[in-house]
Amino acid sequence: MGSVSVDEASPEGLCRASGRERTVRILLAADKDVFRNGLCVLLSQIPGAEVVGEATDRDDLLRKSALLVPDVLVASASLLTAHDVQAVCLLTGGIAGGIVMVAEFDTDELLREALAAGVRGYLPLDSPRSDFHAAVRAVVDGGAFLPTHITRRLFGNFRLVPRRSDEPAELRTLSRRERQVLLLIGGGRNNREIARNLSLSEATVKSHVSRILAKLNLRDRVHVAQLVWRLGLDVQGAAQQP
Repeated sequence: MGSVSVDEASPEGLCRASGRERTVRILLAADKDVFRNGLCVLLSQIPGAEVVGEATDRDDLLRKSALLVPDVLVASASLLTAHDVQAVCLLTGGIAGGIVMVAEFDTDELLREALAAGVRGYLPLDSPRSDFHAAVRAVVDGGAFLPTHITRRLFGNFRLVPRRSDEPAELRTLSRRERQVLLLIGGGRNNREIARNLSLSEATVKSHVSRILAKLNLRDRVHVAQLVWRLGLDVQGAAQQP
């Protein structure tokens, strides 16, 4: 399964410090025992990562996040509401890497609330193990992660095309090709798919993505997709543009 992630990197060690791998510290939070135990087993299998603590409710989460100072928090949506995401970031100064939310019952509303609150990774509970590994890696490295099918579902129905005068000034600086790449990112395409769609090399696509991020002052691909969604751009028609 593809994904929208800051890097489409190799499955090697999660973090490196001064050329040496270091253990990534994961705090796991879930209010259901079966849910939490299953996630603990799965996360413990990530190379270079360690589950350093488990929280069973909101108060336990706030206490342990401050005490353990983990690199990344992986939390169930049933325990971690959008309000709690903001509270954790406020009270602890933010988890070092970020927050990955795992949804037992995945809905568009939950996804939008999670992204708006600052969650940097979002996964349905039935996601493959590789997506959990990739989400932790991306978030710890300072990026973000969404599975491709989630991104397509979220942005695929937004077909309104705003008037040019409604666009932020930065968007007007994009070339025609950069706009195509922007829209395809918004539609959930990864670099390989964009390259195939536009008959470009992956290296060229990566260059376009880098320029888009720089011109729009955006951190990563997920933020590009959020911008496309907010502006209501026509992601469905992107591939058909000349």
